[in-house]
Amino acid sequence: MMYLAPACGYIKIILYFCRSFEMRRLFIYLMMSVLVHLLAGCEDKGVTAALADVSGLIANGRSDSALILLDSLESGELRLDRHSRMLCRLYRQNAYNKLDTIFRSTDEAQALADYFDDNGTPNEQMLAYYLLGRAYYDIKEAPMALSSFLKASERADTAAADCDFSQLSRVYGQMGHLFYYQNLMEQSLQCDDKSIEYGFKGKDTLNAILSMAGKISPYYNLSKLDSAICIAEQASALAHLHGYEDISAGILGGIISALVEKGELIKAKHYMDQYELGSGYFDKQGNIEKGRETYYYSKGLWYLYSNHLDSAEFFFRKELRDGKNFNNQNAGSRGLALLFQKTHKPDSAAKYALYSYAMNDSAYAQMATHEVEKAKAMYDYSRNQEIAQQEQHRAAQEHERLLWIVFLLILVTMISASLIRRERRKRKEVRDKYDSMVSALAQTQSDVLMLRSHETELSRMIKEKEEKIDLLNESIFSYQDKVGAQKEFAENLLLESSDYKDLRIKGARGVPLSESDWQHIFVMIINTLPNFYKFISSKKFELNDKEFKTCILIRLHLPPGDIAKMLDVSPAYITKIRNSMMKKLFGVEGKSKELDAMLMDFS
Repeated sequence: MMYLAPACGYIKIILYFCRSFEMRRLFIYLMMSVLVHLLAGCEDKGVTAALADVSGLIANGRSDSALILLDSLESGELRLDRHSRMLCRLYRQNAYNKLDTIFRSTDEAQALADYFDDNGTPNEQMLAYYLLGRAYYDIKEAPMALSSFLKASERADTAAADCDFSQLSRVYGQMGHLFYYQNLMEQSLQCDDKSIEYGFKGKDTLNAILSMAGKISPYYNLSKLDSAICIAEQASALAHLHGYEDISAGILGGIISALVEKGELIKAKHYMDQYELGSGYFDKQGNIEKGRETYYYSKGLWYLYSNHLDSAEFFFRKELRDGKNFNNQNAGSRGLALLFQKTHKPDSAAKYALYSYAMNDSAYAQMATHEVEKAKAMYDYSRNQEIAQQEQHRAAQEHERLLWIVFLLILVTMISASLIRRERRKRKEVRDKYDSMVSALAQTQSDVLMLRSHETELSRMIKEKEEKIDLLNESIFSYQDKVGAQKEFAENLLLESSDYKDLRIKGARGVPLSESDWQHIFVMIINTLPNFYKFISSKKFELNDKEFKTCILIRLHLPPGDIAKMLDVSPAYITKIRNSMMKKLFGVEGKSKELDAMLMDFS
């Protein structure tokens, strides 16, 4: 308020100078606009801060306080835009969930998921779909709950610095819990691993510990007792390290029967004592809280293996008496059957074995197997959909890469063609120049002969012509040296190539050439002897296959004996066709050595 008096004074001065009514009205309009924007900015900051406080209260386990703050925010003087109102509804739903409220309908959660599907941050979208999954879970719609949890996990931006890894850990924890009760143990373990990873990443150690403990039952159901014991001990030790003593003790109760079955009775007794003293599940009379009566089977089993048979019978019967569900009845009857089998009472053992069998049969009859299949189908469908999208994206990338490769190949081809045309043009110019020089030399020689008949009169002209002859001879010899050098270079390139050396080794060993070998030979002569390849290719239809290949091997300096072995023919056959190919290739009669010499002229 201390700043309002000076401000009002400034406003009066400005109004004094704004003499006209229009100027005053314009000034007042501008001042009101500025004031509205300032107030709106203050309200926006107030709403943002209040919503941040609500989120923090929920994250710190103070959902009751968060609900009170939400009531105050929604009924207060601050104006909320649509997104702020939806955030209030989202946080309210999350607070109810944290208070273990049983959702009877998915209407509110579905409305939130529909809105945040296209709005809000990745963290808000993940939370909305997580709450929808929780609502579906409470109304026993396992497949839809699973689908919502999968969408929640997909909305999380794990690459972002502000990713809510703690919430993502809970998403995977719920999925693991759901898969376990749908009897899909491998999927349950995979989700628990993700929940543990993101729990530690989000510094939510408690949730990571609970997810570690969540792996005990799936391992046990998969008969992986060592794994169950190992993960339970790790989770219990971690809980103890962070001060969660009741959780640390409570975790150990899940592996007592496994330790007994493995014969580790001392460790099992130690864990039993910790469980009973530290978990908080037992009253002063030593009775476990309702819903956890299966512990009596584990304790009875320990007494049975320790030969305290009366105590074993007491706890097996206690489980039958106190626990009324299928698991308790099955475990209690199974324990009594084992007891009477050990005490050699076959009738009693058979009685309780049959009862246990009946409980198993009844339990399986009660299982909603169609829900299991439906949930698995939903999971497989969602995963296949994700895989299909990934494959589509990968195919698009491959298509783009292929287009680039084709473009580059076309570009390289065009450049190569341009270079080849330029080289051919240069060679033609050099050849034309050579032909011109030869023609000029002949003409000059003729002129010299004519001038020599007039030596007396034309001695000076003869001298000039002879000098020109010398220059032309020098140019011609230079050209001939250049051509010879090129041919020598091509020959050296051929003789030094690894493919040619391999070919000579095969020839020396008498190895017949395969189609693959010929493919390498064709590539070799194209690269090193292009003129020869052009010549011999033009004669392909005038020669048979053996003659064609014999010419190539002759040009590659291979002796007739090796050629015969490489073509898998007799030496006599090679001698015969060499004597006949001169006519076919060059149109003249000649011997085989003349054929070899003429073929060698091609570079």
